[in-house]
Amino acid sequence: MASKRTSFVTALSTAILGGSNTDEDMKEESSTAFMIDENDGIGQAITDVLQANLEKIPDDSLIKITHQLEFWRSQQKEHALSKEDLVDLTQRLVHAATWRSRLEDENAFRVPKVRFGRTEIQMPIITCGGMRLQQTWCPDNIPILSPNHNSVLAGDSQKNLKAVVECCIKLGLNHFETARMYGTSELQFIDALLALMEEGTIKREDFIFQTKVAPGKTFHDFEQKFKASWDHVQKLGYIDLFSFHCVSKDSEVDFVLDEAEGGCYAFIKSLQAQGKIKHIGFSTHGTAETIMRMVNSNLFSYVNIHCHFFGSYHGEGTPDTKGGHGNLACVRRALDLDMGV
Repeated sequence: MASKRTSFVTALSTAILGGSNTDEDMKEESSTAFMIDENDGIGQAITDVLQANLEKIPDDSLIKITHQLEFWRSQQKEHALSKEDLVDLTQRLVHAATWRSRLEDENAFRVPKVRFGRTEIQMPIITCGGMRLQQTWCPDNIPILSPNHNSVLAGDSQKNLKAVVECCIKLGLNHFETARMYGTSELQFIDALLALMEEGTIKREDFIFQTKVAPGKTFHDFEQKFKASWDHVQKLGYIDLFSFHCVSKDSEVDFVLDEAEGGCYAFIKSLQAQGKIKHIGFSTHGTAETIMRMVNSNLFSYVNIHCHFFGSYHGEGTPDTKGGHGNLACVRRALDLDMGV
Protein backbone atom coordinates (compact mmCIF):
# COMPACT_ATOMS: atom_id res chain seq x y z
CA MET A 1 0.00 0.00 0.00
CA ALA A 2 2.80 2.39 0.95
CA SER A 3 4.65 1.78 -2.31
CA LYS A 4 1.50 2.44 -4.32
CA ARG A 5 0.92 5.74 -2.51
CA THR A 6 4.58 6.68 -3.00
CA SER A 7 4.34 5.98 -6.72
CA PHE A 8 1.09 7.89 -6.84
CA VAL A 9 2.42 11.05 -5.23
CA THR A 10 5.59 10.92 -7.34
CA ALA A 11 3.60 10.69 -10.55
CA LEU A 12 1.12 13.30 -9.39
CA SER A 13 3.82 15.71 -8.32
CA THR A 14 5.71 15.18 -11.55
CA ALA A 15 2.71 15.77 -13.77
CA ILE A 16 1.68 18.90 -11.91
CA LEU A 17 4.82 20.26 -10.31
CA GLY A 18 7.65 18.98 -12.47
CA GLY A 19 9.32 16.68 -9.94
CA SER A 20 11.76 13.98 -11.00
CA ASN A 21 10.49 11.12 -13.15
CA THR A 22 12.08 8.70 -15.56
CA ASP A 23 9.46 9.49 -18.18
CA GLU A 24 11.18 12.37 -19.97
CA ASP A 25 8.19 13.02 -22.20
CA MET A 26 5.96 13.60 -19.17
CA LYS A 27 8.58 15.81 -17.58
CA GLU A 28 9.01 17.88 -20.71
CA GLU A 29 5.24 18.27 -21.16
CA SER A 30 4.80 19.30 -17.51
CA SER A 31 7.61 21.81 -17.75
CA THR A 32 6.02 23.41 -20.81
CA ALA A 33 2.54 23.44 -19.33
CA PHE A 34 3.49 24.99 -16.02
CA MET A 35 6.53 27.10 -16.98
CA ILE A 36 8.84 25.10 -14.73
CA ASP A 37 12.55 25.79 -14.85
CA GLU A 38 14.16 22.38 -14.55
CA ASN A 39 17.10 23.94 -12.74
CA ASP A 40 15.17 25.61 -9.90
CA GLY A 41 14.55 22.39 -7.97
CA ILE A 42 11.12 23.46 -6.73
CA GLY A 43 9.26 20.43 -8.04
CA GLN A 44 11.66 18.05 -6.32
CA ALA A 45 11.64 20.04 -3.07
CA ILE A 46 7.84 19.95 -2.94
CA THR A 47 7.77 16.25 -3.79
CA ASP A 48 10.20 15.59 -0.92
CA VAL A 49 7.87 17.34 1.56
CA LEU A 50 4.87 15.36 0.35
CA GLN A 51 6.68 12.03 0.42
CA ALA A 52 8.04 12.64 3.92
CA ASN A 53 4.46 12.95 5.22
CA LEU A 54 2.73 10.65 2.78
CA GLU A 55 1.44 8.07 5.25
CA LYS A 56 -0.23 10.80 7.34
CA ILE A 57 -2.04 12.60 4.50
CA PRO A 58 -5.55 11.34 3.60
CA ASP A 59 -6.12 10.67 -0.09
CA ASP A 60 -8.62 13.50 -0.58
CA SER A 61 -6.29 15.96 1.16
CA LEU A 62 -3.43 14.87 -1.07
CA ILE A 63 -5.45 15.69 -4.18
CA LYS A 64 -6.48 19.09 -2.78
CA ILE A 65 -2.93 19.96 -1.75
CA THR A 66 -1.66 19.10 -5.21
CA HIS A 67 -4.27 21.28 -6.91
CA GLN A 68 -3.43 24.15 -4.56
CA LEU A 69 0.24 23.84 -5.41
CA GLU A 70 -0.53 23.53 -9.11
CA PHE A 71 -2.35 26.86 -8.96
CA TRP A 72 0.35 28.70 -7.02
CA ARG A 73 3.11 27.24 -9.20
CA SER A 74 1.30 28.68 -12.24
CA GLN A 75 1.11 32.05 -10.45
CA GLN A 76 4.73 32.03 -9.29
CA LYS A 77 6.12 34.61 -11.70
CA GLU A 78 3.10 36.91 -11.52
CA HIS A 79 3.27 37.08 -7.72
CA ALA A 80 7.06 36.86 -7.44
CA LEU A 81 6.93 33.70 -5.35
CA SER A 82 10.30 32.23 -4.47
CA LYS A 83 11.21 28.58 -4.11
CA GLU A 84 11.17 29.08 -0.35
CA ASP A 85 7.63 30.55 -0.53
CA LEU A 86 6.28 27.52 -2.37
CA VAL A 87 8.03 25.02 -0.12
CA ASP A 88 6.74 26.88 2.94
CA LEU A 89 3.21 26.79 1.49
CA THR A 90 3.57 23.04 0.95
CA GLN A 91 4.65 22.54 4.55
CA ARG A 92 1.71 24.59 5.85
CA LEU A 93 -0.78 22.66 3.72
CA VAL A 94 0.69 19.36 4.89
CA HIS A 95 0.58 20.54 8.51
CA ALA A 96 -3.14 21.33 8.17
CA ALA A 97 -3.88 18.01 6.47
CA THR A 98 -2.09 15.91 9.10
CA TRP A 99 -3.69 17.43 12.21
CA ARG A 100 -5.14 14.10 13.24
CA SER A 101 -1.74 12.44 13.57
CA ARG A 102 -0.74 15.04 16.18
CA LEU A 103 -3.57 14.30 18.58
CA GLU A 104 -2.32 12.74 21.79
CA ASP A 105 -5.75 11.19 22.31
CA GLU A 106 -7.91 11.08 19.20
CA ASN A 107 -10.96 10.25 21.31
CA ALA A 108 -10.53 13.52 23.21
CA PHE A 109 -11.05 15.70 20.13
CA ARG A 110 -14.32 17.65 19.98
CA VAL A 111 -15.59 20.10 17.38
CA PRO A 112 -15.66 23.59 18.98
CA LYS A 113 -19.06 25.07 19.77
CA VAL A 114 -20.38 28.63 19.85
CA ARG A 115 -23.53 30.28 21.17
CA PHE A 116 -26.21 30.24 18.46
CA GLY A 117 -27.78 33.61 19.13
CA ARG A 118 -30.92 33.93 21.20
CA THR A 119 -31.63 30.20 20.87
CA GLU A 120 -28.85 29.76 23.48
CA ILE A 121 -27.95 26.50 21.74
CA GLN A 122 -24.28 25.58 21.83
CA MET A 123 -23.80 25.03 18.11
CA PRO A 124 -20.84 23.13 16.63
CA ILE A 125 -18.95 25.27 14.11
CA ILE A 126 -19.41 22.48 11.53
CA THR A 127 -22.80 21.02 10.56
CA CYS A 128 -23.64 17.57 9.22
CA GLY A 129 -25.83 18.70 6.33
CA GLY A 130 -28.26 16.32 4.66
CA MET A 131 -28.74 17.82 1.22
CA ARG A 132 -26.42 15.32 -0.48
CA LEU A 133 -26.55 12.16 1.62
CA GLN A 134 -29.95 10.72 0.72
CA GLN A 135 -30.53 7.40 -0.99
CA THR A 136 -32.77 9.14 -3.53
CA TRP A 137 -34.12 12.58 -4.40
CA CYS A 138 -37.46 11.09 -5.46
CA PRO A 139 -40.31 12.73 -3.49
CA ASP A 140 -42.77 10.62 -1.54
CA ASN A 141 -45.79 12.81 -2.34
CA ILE A 142 -45.99 11.62 -5.95
CA PRO A 143 -47.13 7.96 -5.95
CA ILE A 144 -45.43 6.97 -9.20
CA LEU A 145 -42.07 8.32 -7.95
CA SER A 146 -42.36 7.58 -4.25
CA PRO A 147 -39.49 5.39 -3.00
CA ASN A 148 -40.09 2.33 -0.85
CA HIS A 149 -39.16 3.55 2.63
CA ASN A 150 -38.54 0.05 3.97
CA SER A 151 -36.16 -0.67 1.11
CA VAL A 152 -34.29 2.59 1.64
CA LEU A 153 -33.86 1.99 5.37
CA ALA A 154 -32.76 -1.62 4.87
CA GLY A 155 -30.00 -0.74 2.41
CA ASP A 156 -26.26 -0.52 2.92
CA SER A 157 -26.32 3.26 2.58
CA GLN A 158 -28.46 3.51 5.72
CA LYS A 159 -25.98 1.43 7.69
CA ASN A 160 -23.25 3.76 6.51
CA LEU A 161 -25.29 6.84 7.42
CA LYS A 162 -25.91 5.51 10.92
CA ALA A 163 -22.17 4.98 11.36
CA VAL A 164 -21.50 8.52 10.11
CA VAL A 165 -24.06 10.00 12.53
CA GLU A 166 -22.58 8.07 15.45
CA CYS A 167 -19.07 9.21 14.54
CA CYS A 168 -20.23 12.82 14.23
CA ILE A 169 -21.79 12.79 17.69
CA LYS A 170 -18.65 11.29 19.24
CA LEU A 171 -16.67 14.19 17.75
CA GLY A 172 -19.13 16.78 19.05
CA LEU A 173 -20.48 17.47 15.57
CA ASN A 174 -24.06 17.05 16.73
CA HIS A 175 -26.07 19.40 14.48
CA PHE A 176 -27.96 17.47 11.80
CA GLU A 177 -29.67 19.59 9.16
CA THR A 178 -32.09 18.36 6.51
CA ALA A 179 -35.34 19.33 4.77
CA ARG A 180 -38.61 17.94 3.54
CA MET A 181 -37.41 18.82 0.02
CA TYR A 182 -34.26 16.64 0.22
CA GLY A 183 -35.77 13.34 -0.92
CA THR A 184 -35.25 10.60 1.69
CA SER A 185 -32.68 12.60 3.68
CA GLU A 186 -35.08 13.54 6.47
CA LEU A 187 -36.41 9.98 6.76
CA GLN A 188 -32.91 8.50 6.86
CA PHE A 189 -31.52 10.95 9.41
CA ILE A 190 -34.43 10.30 11.75
CA ASP A 191 -34.13 6.53 11.41
CA ALA A 192 -30.39 6.65 12.19
CA LEU A 193 -30.83 8.94 15.19
CA LEU A 194 -33.77 6.92 16.51
CA ALA A 195 -31.83 3.66 16.20
CA LEU A 196 -28.93 5.11 18.18
CA MET A 197 -31.35 6.35 20.85
CA GLU A 198 -33.05 2.97 21.12
CA GLU A 199 -29.67 1.27 21.46
CA GLY A 200 -28.80 3.60 24.31
CA THR A 201 -25.82 5.00 22.41
CA ILE A 202 -27.19 8.56 22.57
CA LYS A 203 -29.93 10.53 24.28
CA ARG A 204 -32.31 12.99 22.65
CA GLU A 205 -30.52 15.93 24.24
CA ASP A 206 -27.23 14.82 22.69
CA PHE A 207 -28.07 16.21 19.25
CA ILE A 208 -29.63 19.18 17.48
CA PHE A 209 -32.10 18.28 14.75
CA GLN A 210 -33.06 20.82 12.11
CA THR A 211 -35.50 20.40 9.27
CA LYS A 212 -37.00 22.81 6.77
CA VAL A 213 -40.35 23.08 4.99
CA ALA A 214 -40.98 25.43 2.05
CA PRO A 215 -43.88 27.92 2.35
CA GLY A 216 -45.95 26.67 -0.61
CA LYS A 217 -48.55 28.65 -2.55
CA THR A 218 -51.30 28.37 0.06
CA PHE A 219 -51.53 27.66 3.76
CA HIS A 220 -53.08 24.28 2.97
CA ASP A 221 -50.04 23.36 0.85
CA PHE A 222 -47.70 24.34 3.66
CA GLU A 223 -49.73 22.52 6.32
CA GLN A 224 -49.77 19.31 4.29
CA LYS A 225 -46.02 19.43 3.74
CA PHE A 226 -45.37 20.04 7.43
CA LYS A 227 -47.64 17.17 8.46
CA ALA A 228 -45.81 14.84 6.06
CA SER A 229 -42.55 15.91 7.67
CA TRP A 230 -43.93 15.57 11.20
CA ASP A 231 -45.02 12.00 10.48
CA HIS A 232 -41.30 11.20 10.52
CA VAL A 233 -39.97 13.76 12.98
CA GLN A 234 -42.43 13.05 15.79
CA LYS A 235 -40.47 9.87 16.52
CA LEU A 236 -37.73 12.14 17.86
CA GLY A 237 -40.18 14.00 20.09
CA TYR A 238 -39.56 17.53 18.83
CA ILE A 239 -37.72 19.67 16.28
CA ASP A 240 -34.88 21.73 17.73
CA LEU A 241 -34.69 24.10 14.77
CA PHE A 242 -37.54 24.51 12.31
CA SER A 243 -36.88 26.62 9.20
CA PHE A 244 -39.13 28.11 6.59
CA HIS A 245 -37.22 26.73 3.63
CA CYS A 246 -35.86 28.77 0.73
CA VAL A 247 -37.82 31.97 1.38
CA SER A 248 -36.41 33.87 -1.59
CA LYS A 249 -39.13 35.71 -3.54
CA ASP A 250 -41.01 38.79 -2.37
CA SER A 251 -44.28 36.86 -2.55
CA GLU A 252 -42.82 34.15 -0.30
CA VAL A 253 -41.58 36.75 2.17
CA ASP A 254 -45.04 38.36 2.26
CA PHE A 255 -46.62 34.95 2.81
CA VAL A 256 -44.31 33.95 5.67
CA LEU A 257 -44.34 37.33 7.42
CA ASP A 258 -48.14 37.44 7.52
CA GLU A 259 -48.87 36.82 11.20
CA ALA A 260 -52.63 36.61 10.73
CA GLU A 261 -54.46 33.73 12.36
CA GLY A 262 -54.73 30.90 9.87
CA GLY A 263 -51.39 31.75 8.28
CA CYS A 264 -48.28 29.59 8.19
CA TYR A 265 -46.33 31.68 10.73
CA ALA A 266 -49.19 31.54 13.26
CA PHE A 267 -49.45 27.79 12.62
CA ILE A 268 -45.76 27.23 13.38
CA LYS A 269 -45.96 29.44 16.47
CA SER A 270 -48.83 27.27 17.74
CA LEU A 271 -46.66 24.18 17.28
CA GLN A 272 -43.89 25.91 19.20
CA ALA A 273 -46.34 26.56 22.04
CA GLN A 274 -47.15 22.83 22.02
CA GLY A 275 -43.47 21.95 22.40
CA LYS A 276 -43.18 20.32 18.98
CA ILE A 277 -40.77 23.03 17.79
CA LYS A 278 -38.12 24.71 19.94
CA HIS A 279 -36.90 27.52 17.68
CA ILE A 280 -38.15 29.09 14.44
CA GLY A 281 -35.91 30.40 11.67
CA PHE A 282 -35.60 30.54 7.91
CA SER A 283 -33.27 29.69 5.06
CA THR A 284 -33.00 31.61 1.82
CA HIS A 285 -31.48 31.85 -1.63
CA GLY A 286 -32.85 35.35 -2.13
CA THR A 287 -31.26 38.70 -2.80
CA ALA A 288 -29.68 40.62 0.05
CA GLU A 289 -32.56 43.09 0.01
CA THR A 290 -35.13 40.30 0.36
CA ILE A 291 -33.14 38.65 3.14
CA MET A 292 -32.93 41.95 5.00
CA ARG A 293 -36.74 42.15 5.05
CA MET A 294 -36.92 38.77 6.76
CA VAL A 295 -34.17 39.62 9.23
CA ASN A 296 -35.64 43.02 10.13
CA SER A 297 -39.02 41.45 10.91
CA ASN A 298 -37.37 40.12 14.09
CA LEU A 299 -39.75 37.15 14.02
CA PHE A 300 -37.01 34.54 13.82
CA SER A 301 -34.41 33.23 16.24
CA TYR A 302 -31.91 32.24 13.56
CA VAL A 303 -31.18 32.21 9.83
CA ASN A 304 -29.35 29.93 7.39
CA ILE A 305 -27.68 32.39 5.04
CA HIS A 306 -25.11 32.11 2.27
CA CYS A 307 -22.07 34.22 3.08
CA HIS A 308 -18.87 32.66 1.84
CA PHE A 309 -15.20 33.56 1.82
CA PHE A 310 -15.37 34.07 -1.94
CA GLY A 311 -18.50 36.18 -2.40
CA SER A 312 -21.92 35.83 -0.88
CA TYR A 313 -23.43 33.32 -3.30
CA HIS A 314 -26.95 34.24 -4.44
CA GLY A 315 -26.83 37.66 -2.81
CA GLU A 316 -23.54 38.73 -4.37
CA GLY A 317 -23.98 41.91 -6.39
CA THR A 318 -27.45 42.73 -5.06
CA PRO A 319 -28.22 45.78 -2.89
CA ASP A 320 -28.06 45.25 0.85
CA THR A 321 -29.99 48.42 1.86
CA LYS A 322 -26.85 49.78 3.50
CA GLY A 323 -25.06 51.02 0.42
CA GLY A 324 -23.15 47.83 -0.25
CA HIS A 325 -23.73 44.47 -1.87
CA GLY A 326 -23.81 40.82 -0.94
CA ASN A 327 -25.09 39.19 2.23
CA LEU A 328 -22.55 40.44 4.75
CA ALA A 329 -24.78 43.32 5.86
CA CYS A 330 -27.60 40.82 6.42
CA VAL A 331 -25.32 38.72 8.60
CA ARG A 332 -24.31 41.75 10.64
CA ARG A 333 -27.92 42.86 11.07
CA ALA A 334 -28.95 39.36 12.16
CA LEU A 335 -26.16 39.36 14.73
CA ASP A 336 -27.30 42.80 15.94
CA LEU A 337 -30.70 41.23 16.63
CA ASP A 338 -29.02 38.31 18.43
CA MET A 339 -30.11 35.80 15.83
CA GLY A 340 -28.21 32.57 15.35
CA VAL A 341 -26.38 32.72 12.01
